[in-house]
Amino acid sequence: GFVAHPPQAPPGAAPAPPPVVPPRPSGTELDYAALVLAGPEEPGARRGRLFPGGSSDAVADEYRRRAEAVASLPLPRHAVRPRASAGSFDHRFDATARADVPSDGTWHTVTVGEIPVVLHTEHLCVPSVDPTVYATLAVSNTTRQALLAGPVEVTVDDDFLVTAALPTLAPGGVRRLGLGPAEGVRVTRRTHLKESTAGLRNNVTVLDHHVHVELANRLAGPVSVEVHERVPVSSEPDVRIEERADWSEPDEGATAEAHAPGTRVWRVELPPGGTAALDGGYEIRIPAGKALVDGNRRS
Repeated sequence: GFVAHPPQAPPGAAPAPPPVVPPRPSGTELDYAALVLAGPEEPGARRGRLFPGGSSDAVADEYRRRAEAVASLPLPRHAVRPRASAGSFDHRFDATARADVPSDGTWHTVTVGEIPVVLHTEHLCVPSVDPTVYATLAVSNTTRQALLAGPVEVTVDDDFLVTAALPTLAPGGVRRLGLGPAEGVRVTRRTHLKESTAGLRNNVTVLDHHVHVELANRLAGPVSVEVHERVPVSSEPDVRIEERADWSEPDEGATAEAHAPGTRVWRVELPPGGTAALDGGYEIRIPAGKALVDGNRRS
């Protein structure tokens, strides 16, 4: 038999280089949060490189602790972090000038810029739930700049009124701000239900609902009032609901507000000292096989 031997290096040849092994960083070198960048005062072999900081630089650790403590400060009233109010928000705000912010551990207001918006006062009421009329401020962002959520101070004739919460307003967006109850605008609501039967064999129950709403403006200026009502919504094709009123369905896209199914809206303009009466209603027609004994809802 024959035995194969590896070739032998000729006499006087240089030894083969050792195999290349990739570097294996230690655990401290993989702790990226603890690595410190060597500054220009370090020796040339360390300058500009990352090394474990450890606890030797107590001054740097203290300044780092102070800087990170800012994230735990409680936010001012009505302030919302952009990540929570706008999600993945991508927008740039160019400051009009430089500003110095003191490092005293408290919040400071810095003017970044001015964005003109369109304001319109509206009054809103849902008399079937609450007889109070609430004043609101419709804010329209007609610019190309976004407005982030946060506190906004509302003044009337240079007099401070209230600090409200401004929602995030993308370019072209419209949202409402609540200003509280409007004591000068009154609303009353009365309802009447009449039950009868219809059909060739009186096999259809008819529930006739009548709604009467009265508004009165006791303010010195004209007001715009939006009255919300609600009609029933049925998933049964045999149950018919017939409306008879000049109300309309809310515009879902106008103020980006979500409304309950069956919501109806009256919009009324009242002059100073003016009143208005609104009448509406609806009929619910229920076949005898669908009706519940003593189960018809009264309101």
